[in-house]
Amino acid sequence: MAKIKSTLDIVMERTRNLSMTDEDREALQRKELTDKARGWVGLLVDRRYSLNDLMASYREEAPRAPSLHEILRRELLDHIDPDAHNESILEAWKEVLGLDGGFIKEAIGSYRQAIDQGMNDCRERIRSDLAGSGIAGSAVIPNVEADPECRALSLRLRERFRQSLQGR
Repeated sequence: MAKIKSTLDIVMERTRNLSMTDEDREALQRKELTDKARGWVGLLVDRRYSLNDLMASYREEAPRAPSLHEILRRELLDHIDPDAHNESILEAWKEVLGLDGGFIKEAIGSYRQAIDQGMNDCRERIRSDLAGSGIAGSAVIPNVEADPECRALSLRLRERFRQSLQGR
């Protein structure tokens, strides 16, 4: 009677002569580090990880992984939301990585100024359109979130903000 092979036996048999190249090993290590850093930053943003926790994790892992500094820097940048509070990310940027976050604050300020001006313009346009249709008065509150042009403007400004951080 033939022996029934487990899935593990089959996998081991087929991969017996395979080995990882240095490039594959580096890519795998980079992915693992990226996943770790993303997890740390996600926990920090969700307030389930303190700045001290992040610093301890980073200091433990950094001696074995020289690329971790750049990976964590990129993850912190990717988690910045110009419409939210970013204090924990900016603190990590300064305290853990030792970097100056001035350009981030400037980019957020520019974004918020542009979004405020754009939404005010949208409100006035909607008010004007409604007034043209005979709907006017102090009780009329334009809904900029429902307006396709306003949503498109918001998305464009957000994308411009993201691009301003990418070059850093």
